[in-house]
Amino acid sequence: MNAESLAVSACINIGLAFLILTLFSILRKQPSNAPIYYARRLSQHRRVSFHSRFAFWRLLPSIGWIRRALAVTEEEILDTCGLDVLIFIRLFKFGINFFLVCSMVGLLLLLPLNYTAGHGGPSGHSHFMDAFTISNINNGSKWLWVHCLCLYVVSCYGL
Repeated sequence: MNAESLAVSACINIGLAFLILTLFSILRKQPSNAPIYYARRLSQHRRVSFHSRFAFWRLLPSIGWIRRALAVTEEEILDTCGLDVLIFIRLFKFGINFFLVCSMVGLLLLLPLNYTAGHGGPSGHSHFMDAFTISNINNGSKWLWVHCLCLYVVSCYGL
């Protein structure tokens, strides 16, 4: 893999994420989508307030819902949505935390080790990104034990 392909892939994924967040932000404010976004409130015969006529502000994306979503406590989730949703959200949070730990171990320990182990720089690989892989470490090198130790640390954190 070359650096240009990685940059293009990252740009595409970031662009798609912003597009999806923008669409969600706009679509949740449309009265026709109330049964999708406010199903629980409607099933309890509570009113969802929308202006009856067209309003331009409904077409503008907003991010105020993100702050409110992050401020919800686990007790509120349990009371309003149930145990299944709380477990799903906890699993999702664990996935984010696990990804952050794996990323930090990889970026702070393994990436510099792979780049410099045994050579003081990259070996004669044809691709720029190959200098950051485990293939840059010589066979039988004691630096391979760092990879094993990192695997154990990440596995224990996951348990």
